[in-house]
Amino acid sequence: MPKIAMCSSSMIMADWLDAFKAAARNDFDAFEITCVFPSADPHSIKPEALDEAREILRQMPMEICVHAPFFEINIAAYCKSIRTASISIIESSIDLCHALNGKALIVHNGDYTYDIPGATRHNHPALEIQWTSNIDALKQINAYANERGVTVCLENIIINDTSIDRCYADLLEIRAAVGDSLKFTLDMGHSRLSQGTAEAIRILGDAIGHIHLSDNFGEKDDHLPLGEGNYDYSDYVGFLKNFEHVITLEVIDVGIDPEPALKCRRALRELLG
Repeated sequence: MPKIAMCSSSMIMADWLDAFKAAARNDFDAFEITCVFPSADPHSIKPEALDEAREILRQMPMEICVHAPFFEINIAAYCKSIRTASISIIESSIDLCHALNGKALIVHNGDYTYDIPGATRHNHPALEIQWTSNIDALKQINAYANERGVTVCLENIIINDTSIDRCYADLLEIRAAVGDSLKFTLDMGHSRLSQGTAEAIRILGDAIGHIHLSDNFGEKDDHLPLGEGNYDYSDYVGFLKNFEHVITLEVIDVGIDPEPALKCRRALRELLG
């Protein structure tokens, strides 16, 4: 069976450490720290909180993943100071992951600034500039992570109109430019809403190093517990059962109760038999 992670975003109004304790109490195999307000800011996590987390891990081992911030930053920004600040906060997330002996850092591509009808990075220099800046930033981030024993897993966003990655082929091209140590987070909610999950598995293949799992209704990224939407995961049971890395139940609930994550895990266990 795969390693199943609860993420702090399922208790997003609680401090990440309280969510971490809830995951430990409920015997999760892994835990993903989602660096979004107010749950966790990698720049302001106190040493004593890390010490407490390490003690919990000593008593109740869990694999740690960290989801780097993705709101209010842009590693592909035109403005150099914004790119630099964005890279810096992602590197702080890598430091957080390393401090807790974590293995995977989930990161998003940057965003295009301009929505130019009919334009692509291949035919418009404004978009090409940001494509190149995004790759340069990921090279820096990936090198920083490699030095600390952390694997960067680039998430398939695609569904956002502004995201640098518009298709799975873009993700492969980015990886080819950054290096083979860059892996992918397959967000199956996103893949359902774009080119399809079967295509994602076929194209991204062995480079998938992490999974985000949630439910939706096929219209938007609802981040629901399994069973609360209408996503039929039955075709992917074998893939999920044999996945060797962490599957994070990326349920997002603006509250302080772990029940949404627990409900999702119950449904996943039933699905996997």
